[in-house]
Amino acid sequence: MLLRLACYCYVVLSAILLAAAKPVVLDWDLMYTSAKPDGKNERRVIGVNGQWPPPVIYVDVGDTLTINANNKLDEPTSLHTHGFFQNGTNYYDGAVGATECGIPPNGSYTYRMNVTQSGTYWIHSHYQAQYVDGLRTPLISRPAAEHYKYDEEVVLMLEAWYNRNSHDINDQLLSTSEAIRLKSFLPTTLVNSRGGSNVNVTKLSFTPGKKYRLRLLNVSGTGMIRFGIENHMLDVIELDGVDSEIKTVPSIQLSAGQRASVLVTAKDNVDYNYAYHADIYTDMQAGVERAELPYTGVVEYAPNAPLIAPTVVGHNKINTTMTWDFFDDIDMVPIDKRPSPGVNKWLPLEVRTAIYDDRKEHMAFNNRTYSPPLVPSLITAHTTGYQGWFPDVYGYKTYPVILDHLEDVEVAIFNMDTNSHPFHIHGHNFFIIVRGTVDKNPKNRKEAVGFPMRRDTITVPPLSYALVRFKADNPGIWMMHCHMQFHNEQGLALTFIEAPFQIINDTKLPDQMLKNCQALGIPTSGNSMGLKGLDLANDARGPYPLAGF
Repeated sequence: MLLRLACYCYVVLSAILLAAAKPVVLDWDLMYTSAKPDGKNERRVIGVNGQWPPPVIYVDVGDTLTINANNKLDEPTSLHTHGFFQNGTNYYDGAVGATECGIPPNGSYTYRMNVTQSGTYWIHSHYQAQYVDGLRTPLISRPAAEHYKYDEEVVLMLEAWYNRNSHDINDQLLSTSEAIRLKSFLPTTLVNSRGGSNVNVTKLSFTPGKKYRLRLLNVSGTGMIRFGIENHMLDVIELDGVDSEIKTVPSIQLSAGQRASVLVTAKDNVDYNYAYHADIYTDMQAGVERAELPYTGVVEYAPNAPLIAPTVVGHNKINTTMTWDFFDDIDMVPIDKRPSPGVNKWLPLEVRTAIYDDRKEHMAFNNRTYSPPLVPSLITAHTTGYQGWFPDVYGYKTYPVILDHLEDVEVAIFNMDTNSHPFHIHGHNFFIIVRGTVDKNPKNRKEAVGFPMRRDTITVPPLSYALVRFKADNPGIWMMHCHMQFHNEQGLALTFIEAPFQIINDTKLPDQMLKNCQALGIPTSGNSMGLKGLDLANDARGPYPLAGF
């Protein structure tokens, strides 16, 4: 009887979820427009349907999200749904060079995906560093029932914004001239695509006694952002779409690509207004100016109430509740407790920055700096038969790592640089197992206890390491790269080729994707160079790091 009742309840619940599911269809013309987000400097940006910023997307678990993307730009583009696993829809992951050729100018591509994950995500271009030019927006996926109760929800898209286009910045960082490469440039803070000295455009309004869920996203191309509210504590309840038990902190740091939800309980009076912080720490690369760039907005309880804000003396803040202490995610506890995978495959990665023999500064895993192949790796896996199991067919410079289906993988990331890196994996979440420092000081080693926290973007501080794991249960081509987007352009990326035989047997590439490749003059079969199998005589292996640099 109990079994029948349980089965009946399951069927009823499934029927309710199915009935609640809906198609969400967006028609997006991706096109240039102009904006002055800091109130001073106007520049060309990439908007949607003539508007910028692009609209925030809201979906519910069970929905089907369809984006009909029409490219009105003068260069290719794509859309990556950052944090979505894309189970069975690898060809909609949007990573140009890995899973598609890109949408050509005047071309179109329809991204269609089942919404199976709840939490805070975002959609952005994954063509070169194009999203730095404004093609990015939050994606909020709501579950059938929340774990925590709150009165209101606020989405806060935080960004280190440059008044230069992405190509100019990339050209500077990859210049062979040291004087050009190291020329200082600094960003400004945007909150929901607004910033500057007029704090009214970024004001948050609080009502006494209410509990707010703040969804925080760092959509920067570079830079870590610290968020906090003076005299208010933050209850962290989500990291990168993974709900967690509460961790209470005065402030939280988010690297590029990371997201978090925090609960904030408003004061019970309107005696004061309070400053909130969205401070940037520029931690880009050796030689480029690093700085803490403070930004304070206003949490308003009453229009004329006095403001509680930090006092600034020189570069030092006093009377502030903020801290730049590293936000330690390894001691977070997920609501959905899953045992950590084991270790069938161990992948050690040393992260280094150096001058290479092309006289450019590159970044690399294990001194192998990434460049995208001519033929996307998904096409290569799909068209080379049994040879798709050999890493060489994907091109040396894609840094291909072959994974067997359901293999347990541990990645050991050793950051030998003097700047931090946020590493993002497509198609999976990392289980965070161990953190420590490369000097092997046992006092700095911290291990996860019980069920490890999971997230899709993990920050590894300077001269530190992290051990992370995942199970290869999602056949496809998945990139792992630094989400300091210009670090990615400088070569800090690799490609997981996950279950290549399953890719061949279970994947049908969309005709629209192949037509886009043809329009861009890219072959739709063969190895990374568009040739047969292991015909790779001209597959370049360099550049290589110079000794002493």
